[in-house]
Amino acid sequence: MENMEFRIKSTLLSQKPREESLVIALFSVMVLLSVSLLCWRDPSLLNLLAASQHQVVGEQEYWRLLTTTAIHADLTHFLSNSLLFAFFSFLLYGYFGFWVFPVAVLALGSLTNYLSILTYPENTQLIGASGLVYLMAGFWLTAYVLVERSHPLKRRILVAMGIALIVLFPSSLSPGVSYRTHAIGCAIGVIAALGYFQARKEQIRSLETFQIEEADE
Repeated sequence: MENMEFRIKSTLLSQKPREESLVIALFSVMVLLSVSLLCWRDPSLLNLLAASQHQVVGEQEYWRLLTTTAIHADLTHFLSNSLLFAFFSFLLYGYFGFWVFPVAVLALGSLTNYLSILTYPENTQLIGASGLVYLMAGFWLTAYVLVERSHPLKRRILVAMGIALIVLFPSSLSPGVSYRTHAIGCAIGVIAALGYFQARKEQIRSLETFQIEEADE
């Protein structure tokens, strides 16, 4: 046994996601689409559901921090967010469950919106799910690096960085996009994943399986 070593064969992320994950992801996207469609049909709903510093802080209408996530300016804006939103909804619910998505994600998404509107003029309205999407991406990529120990750490970091560069970094800049909201959301997602992992570390590690291999001389 002196020349033997244990190698992690599988982890939590090696398992299949929860069976209802696809349904949850599609339902979540439909909620965003339904609210956006209502606002496109009746523009007065935009002022009722969107969030600005004046409306949230000045008028103390904190519910706007959540509802503004579901509003999109047009179909292009919605599609740019919905695909990644569905993808990360599937993964986060599928592997980490209801309390991560939607509960914690929506709560932290509201925090993201709150911190973001504080950086804008008081009457500037913030709409869309992009901050939430970046939060989810930050959470998932960080969780992947921490959990998927069946691959070497260097490889996990490179994979996470590669996905981040491809998915999260824009090829061009648009004046109508709140990149600071993206950055705030991603940072909160990373911090949340670190906290979640520390709180659930023993449970996550208990799902690892090992295989014995002969060590190199």
